[in-house]
Amino acid sequence: MPTITRVTLDGLGQQVADQGITAATPEALEALAQLGEATGVSPVVCEVLVDPAEPEAARARAFSRIACAVSGRVRSAHVLAA
Repeated sequence: MPTITRVTLDGLGQQVADQGITAATPEALEALAQLGEATGVSPVVCEVLVDPAEPEAARARAFSRIACAVSGRVRSAHVLAA
């Protein structure tokens, strides 16, 4: 069961901003996608995030959409688990 805290979500976001979506590990993106689906994000958007065959720009937009949805549920001292 993947877990994401505010710290890990912020760190992942910074990594993507600095180095691009391909710098994030597949495991981290999969965990975020699972949490996104659990939060109500479209499964299609979540699939785009984890599919390396999708264009990098589309994956980055999917990351942003999912991170925004998940961040509303993640608090600094709490963990969100899918």
